[in-house]
Amino acid sequence: MQVKKFLLIGILLSLSSLGWTQSSQPRMIWGRVQSVSGQPLSGLHIRLQELQRSTRTDDQGLFSFPSIPSGTYTLHASGVGYRAYQQVLKFPRTDTLQLILSEQAQDLKNVTVSGKSEMKRVVQQGFSVEAIDAVRVQNRTIAMNRLLDQTMGLQVRETGGTGSDFTYSIHGLSGKAVKFFLDGIPMESFGSSYRINNLPINLVDRIEVYKGVTPIELGSDALGGAVNIIRRQDVNQYLDASYSIGSFRTHQAALNGRYRHPSSGFTWVGQASYSSSANTYKVWGPTIEIAGDDGRPLPNVGKLRRFNDDFQSINARFEVGFTQVKWADQLLLSLTGSNLEKGIQTGRTMAFVYGKVRYKESFLMPGLTFAKKNFLTQGLSVKASALFNRLTGMTIDTSSQKYNWLGKVIASNVNGELGGIRSQKSRYTFNDRTALVTLNATYSLAAHHTLRFNYTGQSTRRTGMDALATAEWTIPFREPQHLNKQISALSYELTSTKADKSLTLFAKHYHYSARTNLYDYQGSSQKQLIANYQHNQTWGFGLAARTFLTPTTLLKASTENATRLPEAAELLGDGNTILNAVNLKPERSFNVNTSLQKQYRWKLHQLDWSTGLFYRFTRDLIWLGEADLFGTARYENLNRIQSAGIETEARYRYNQWLSLTANVTYQDLRNKLKHTSTGARNIVYNDRLRNTPYLLANAEAEVTKRDFLQKGSSLSVYVSTHYVPQYFLGWPSLGARATKKVIPTQFVQDAGVNYTTPSRRYTLGLDCRNLGDRQVYDNYLLQKPGRFISLKIRYFISK
Repeated sequence: MQVKKFLLIGILLSLSSLGWTQSSQPRMIWGRVQSVSGQPLSGLHIRLQELQRSTRTDDQGLFSFPSIPSGTYTLHASGVGYRAYQQVLKFPRTDTLQLILSEQAQDLKNVTVSGKSEMKRVVQQGFSVEAIDAVRVQNRTIAMNRLLDQTMGLQVRETGGTGSDFTYSIHGLSGKAVKFFLDGIPMESFGSSYRINNLPINLVDRIEVYKGVTPIELGSDALGGAVNIIRRQDVNQYLDASYSIGSFRTHQAALNGRYRHPSSGFTWVGQASYSSSANTYKVWGPTIEIAGDDGRPLPNVGKLRRFNDDFQSINARFEVGFTQVKWADQLLLSLTGSNLEKGIQTGRTMAFVYGKVRYKESFLMPGLTFAKKNFLTQGLSVKASALFNRLTGMTIDTSSQKYNWLGKVIASNVNGELGGIRSQKSRYTFNDRTALVTLNATYSLAAHHTLRFNYTGQSTRRTGMDALATAEWTIPFREPQHLNKQISALSYELTSTKADKSLTLFAKHYHYSARTNLYDYQGSSQKQLIANYQHNQTWGFGLAARTFLTPTTLLKASTENATRLPEAAELLGDGNTILNAVNLKPERSFNVNTSLQKQYRWKLHQLDWSTGLFYRFTRDLIWLGEADLFGTARYENLNRIQSAGIETEARYRYNQWLSLTANVTYQDLRNKLKHTSTGARNIVYNDRLRNTPYLLANAEAEVTKRDFLQKGSSLSVYVSTHYVPQYFLGWPSLGARATKKVIPTQFVQDAGVNYTTPSRRYTLGLDCRNLGDRQVYDNYLLQKPGRFISLKIRYFISK
């Protein structure tokens, strides 16, 4: 209840603190910035000197300043690698400013290094990385999962509709091997109520996806890759509000704003979002069965609606402090909170249907962040953060009734629906207390020589209780369990004098200790609670290099010998469908990535093409095992897994109105364990890894029409498609092909249209996912929603 009050108060403060009012006839300066060749320039800084107001251009090169009083102003436009532009203008004016900036290039023998936006800087690192411009899609009703599922080499697998569980896979390595960060801060202890898919796209500037080797700045033990969400930070003051309504009684609202005093540097940032859905979409096919009076399944029951799958979450984050002052670039005190409640409709498959099982979760996290360039001495930059969070989750299984897929009661004498199998009701609650400390330091030893250090320490203590105190399966969860992780890393980067080549060498040290509980037999006829202690430390090494073969051709390569430590959710379980895994070992992997990027430009045409090769050899891969007869599962280790593959992507752009993108990834994952622990020959040696697709493909076309109906407005229409061929749930070599369990082929299309008014304050968008209303699965016998239509309105103002 306290968390909910905090969130509601925070939303009100977000609205009131900005203190903006809108006149009846708002006036605006707006324009477009492009290069000499006519290409739009994104990420450039635009400033009105007299008003001390600034903004940046979007991906179409557009910018705007609303609520401008009459007068004469000096407008500055600048960006790294471009000649500064300045223009004196009188306001009001009705025409659109057209700014043309020329490159301020340096001839580096055969290499010309020109201006880079922050996104270009990221993708031109030696690491295999994609940078996704979130600003481009902020007018769409699109969840973060769907946006990232379109990324080359990445697959997002969801268990259902809005608010459902999900896993990320990069080049075939999935689950917790992919780490998530918010502005470089690890999110693994943030729980399910404050996670990536619950963050509104409106507060995100860009998303960085590292595939395989990750830079030490993220302070990660990521094995398969990392996703780093960068929030918007470029404007001094703004207010962004949006609301969408969609199928299956889905509602989503987001509000975020920022205020900075121009002289004192006092800064206040507020973000809040709300999401809810009944998730009453129709399901059909295998396991969607209704028993007749004789106990046998009735034939042709048709399509039935889910009925205990509702979801509701509210999230808020508030920061206050100082930015861009003499003694600190950033000193912010933050408070993050979230609250979630949802129904649990099924177990690990839809063969188990529950009518009243519920899950609730609350999360509260205070924190402090400090950042300063040239800290104490010239050339030393530091960024440090300290976060302390409390996560409480409760699984409620107290019903005496059992339901079928019609939502009807078929039995009234069970001890809980999960307990109907375990014969015990449960109201299990767990509490996680986590302390997280990060430190990043960068020091320029000399020109072209950079030293970086990172430390990340995390300690989690879990306690649990069951108010009914009868469920045997919760006994291991009731006593305290601990997980401690520490990762230290050091890197050295050498850049050529011409800046066309770079080499990064790094080393990481991993330290891990844990206590878990097991309730089992130990030399007696009665079960006992057994404490299991684990301790491990190891080293990892790697390098990343890049070189420009020509001014528009970039070759990159990276390799790493890496370790990933188990997370709390894997080791300690989640208290409902995932059990704890007391004997889980850390993963170890040798990773190699190479890629080639090429850009072609001629007149109004631009083509960006990239292709990459990857190789992984993983020992003790942490993997969620198959569900048992009770619908529960636990994580386990797979000893030797080899993966290799190729990916390629092409992006074509014509002028400012047509954009085409297509990518495809082929990944071959094999079991390379020749002999089992008993010495016997492994019958699934060299099999493809079960429950993993071998091919991923995406494509999108977008058309933008400027000055549609009104001068200064814009209309955008997009169509996208996603394809994954059928793959086996089990090992391919076992069993007859006709009787194998499979995850069916996915071939799904999305479409949408959005319109932005001339003032650029208002946007109206209409989106449709799964146009063909196809039966879609990411996981075995866990059907996803059919056709989903949503309408979104957005209001944005900046100063």
